[in-house]
Amino acid sequence: MPKKNSLTDSTLFMMFSYKGYLIRKLSSDLLWITIPSTILCAIHEYKHLDIGMNFSLPGLMGAILGILLVFRNNTAYDRWWEARKVLGGLVNTSRNFALQVNSMVPDGKIKDELQNLIGAFPYALKEHLREGVVFSDFSFIGDAMTEKLKSWDHIPVAINNLIQERLKMVLNSGGITDFQFLKLIENSDELIDIMGKCERIKNTPMPESHTYLLKVYIWVYAIIIPFGLIDTLGWWTILAVVMVYYVAMSIVTISEEIEEPFGIDPNDLPVDKICNTIYNNIQEVKTKSTPYSNYNNV
Repeated sequence: MPKKNSLTDSTLFMMFSYKGYLIRKLSSDLLWITIPSTILCAIHEYKHLDIGMNFSLPGLMGAILGILLVFRNNTAYDRWWEARKVLGGLVNTSRNFALQVNSMVPDGKIKDELQNLIGAFPYALKEHLREGVVFSDFSFIGDAMTEKLKSWDHIPVAINNLIQERLKMVLNSGGITDFQFLKLIENSDELIDIMGKCERIKNTPMPESHTYLLKVYIWVYAIIIPFGLIDTLGWWTILAVVMVYYVAMSIVTISEEIEEPFGIDPNDLPVDKICNTIYNNIQEVKTKSTPYSNYNNV
């Protein structure tokens, strides 16, 4: 078991480092909400105008805000969790595909190309979901196949097309039976199905009007709070407003990040790590499994 760093792995360190990230992201908003709160407190504390009021209205608005935030967070988390399940399917399908190719396809150039293409598919899908494929991520497939892929607009489909072309070549050469060909094609079809699920999640975001109205509601709520708290807290009302606004907007910010789970924000899924895991598993299958030519001697 790897040794943990007692400082960087501590809950306290993680809490402050993560909160620091959110504070940096919300710093301008926090500044703008502090200004009107300070003005209202100054008006009240210097006896220019008594702006205190019953807390009933802020309390009612707070209850409504809580419901809206729960809905927003749950909706975003559902998308994040669905994406995680789909990526779990990508890991399992890629492993199964690589193992079946290793056990069914005769040793040779085509077998090596098939295993490399299976390992390249997750990298291509990852960047396809991020609006642009980085060919250097899967340079291990070779320059010739990379050039073929560059003529396509949809690179994951292009990779799957190359996979199916090579499976057909092995079938025509007698390297695999019709039944084995169908079993291998099932994995190729499953990769396309997984890609479609990822694209559906990517291309169906939350309506922008919902997020916009929620942010406006939080802003209005932050402006209303001082009227209900100022008689009790005085100047401390400024801190209370900033804290409430920070917590509410942090939830919205995190929800916005996790509803796009394939990106590179801190709350997104570890897609790069998943792709590396798949590639490493396939390399292990290639290097440590019993070669096809030796199966009859096992």
